[in-house]
Amino acid sequence: MENNKILYTYILLFAILGCKGQNIFIPKLTNINPVSYTDVVYAGVKDTVLVSTFSGRISKRINGSPKEIVIARIADEIYSLAYNPQRKEIAAATLENSILLINEKNGKIIKKLPLKTTWSISVFYSDNLNYLITQDQKKNQYVWDVTKNYQELILPSDFPKGTIVEIDKQNIAVIVAPSKVTYWDMNNNTVQKEMLVDLKKFADIDNQGNFLSLNYNECTKYNSNTHQSEFKVKHPNWITHDIEDETKVYQDDYSMNLTTAKFAKNKIYTASIDRSIRVWDKKTGELLKSLTDHKGTVNKLKVSKDESQLVSIDLKGGIQFWNL
Repeated sequence: MENNKILYTYILLFAILGCKGQNIFIPKLTNINPVSYTDVVYAGVKDTVLVSTFSGRISKRINGSPKEIVIARIADEIYSLAYNPQRKEIAAATLENSILLINEKNGKIIKKLPLKTTWSISVFYSDNLNYLITQDQKKNQYVWDVTKNYQELILPSDFPKGTIVEIDKQNIAVIVAPSKVTYWDMNNNTVQKEMLVDLKKFADIDNQGNFLSLNYNECTKYNSNTHQSEFKVKHPNWITHDIEDETKVYQDDYSMNLTTAKFAKNKIYTASIDRSIRVWDKKTGELLKSLTDHKGTVNKLKVSKDESQLVSIDLKGGIQFWNL
């Protein structure tokens, strides 16, 4: 009976949080759990990250240390973080204050980047750190030129519909729509190429242009060369910890919904509301390992730039560093 109550609670959380993909409108979330971690980004090559909470706290977490180093407290909900190591600036996507730029050293707000409507739940820098990118809940795309004090770019009228998920070092933007991926050259505002692909909820793209897509409890890997699905994976069971002795782990034959997925080296990592992270072979889809240290829904994964480390956060304010 107790396990059923926990299951229903996590299903409800996923209904609200698990759909934080492209073009999804979400409600205010503070009342769920104000200390829940909402995002994590690396502040260095590895071992040091920045985390945010629904209650508006931005902190630094260091591998091996149980303590947070608070950088800023914002009187607003924070949904997403991006970090520019060259400028030592943090971009925070908030509910009421659009995108805030924050000085990493003193936590002071440097600038506010307004949105036309609603708010954003995902903000990130381009690979060359020249652009800051987001999309609001009404599907309006925003690109700011960092080199020009975050001047907003006016996108052309024929700019592809969908969500910008990456701008690489050559200024090629990847725009994902449910049935098509467009590669747009930001230098001359032209389409470089298009791919027809059935992406339910975009999760990640690797260096070869392959995609991960989520559909409830399934994660699909799409091959960029064949434009076809290579395989689908899903967590084979629901992992629970004993209430009195958390070292004891039970496995129920139930596949719960996925929250996120990431590529790293020759593996794929998926996270679920079942509190676990599963490790899959990138070529075959074979399940290699289950990581079960989290005590709450794992909602975000990030891979270090050198792909030697994975960091994960959960809705109970837990964080784990994993050496790859």
